[in-house]
Amino acid sequence: MNNTIFCSNVETTTDEVILIPNRSVKNIVNTNTYGLVICNSAAATANLPVFIRTAVADIPVLCKAGNTMYANQLNTRVRYPIMYGNQNDNYPDGQFVVTSCVNPRAAVAADTTI
Repeated sequence: MNNTIFCSNVETTTDEVILIPNRSVKNIVNTNTYGLVICNSAAATANLPVFIRTAVADIPVLCKAGNTMYANQLNTRVRYPIMYGNQNDNYPDGQFVVTSCVNPRAAVAADTTI
């Protein structure tokens, strides 16, 4: 449980969902594995990219295929195994990668007029 990040708060902006851990995430090491648990009050229904707030920056969360992880792909009260990496030039502050299977991204409903 020492390497588990519990997120019970969420901050939603117009273009991202930021999971805020209960304790500050200070020491993350390249290629280390962690756990991510989204507590009930941090459930997000928005179809927006997910980030985890650390002491350094808001770190993006990707699926194991390297695709952007969206908030409605993650369930609450599930421990997701995640890995941190910081050797990717596209993400200068690093990225978290969920190493297990996740829900598919929900389709965005089209606006219709009657």
